[in-house]
Amino acid sequence: MPTIPEEHFRPTKDEVVIDLLKSIAMEETAISHLLNAEAEKIQAFVGKELDFPSCPSNEFILKFNGQTHKLVDVIVMKEWLLLRKMESTIEYYHIHSHEEICEYEE
Repeated sequence: MPTIPEEHFRPTKDEVVIDLLKSIAMEETAISHLLNAEAEKIQAFVGKELDFPSCPSNEFILKFNGQTHKLVDVIVMKEWLLLRKMESTIEYYHIHSHEEICEYEE
């Protein structure tokens, strides 16, 4: 079995939960930047007057739409994973908080 080396500092359960929630928040921030960049790309492609200034072919418009769809699909999957991560973190926190309460009662 693998072993975890001894360290001078081990985070508390509360610190672990905070770190997990911070990591979720950082990933959400990154996703918001991706979505904003994609929205700006779409706006540039379509044009301010919705006139498609680059005069793309129908085939190119469909290809562009497909790429946008793939990105949104990946983001939706990532959001689902982040939701599961948050639910697991909250569940972990509640389970370990309950265990600590039980230890104090004994």
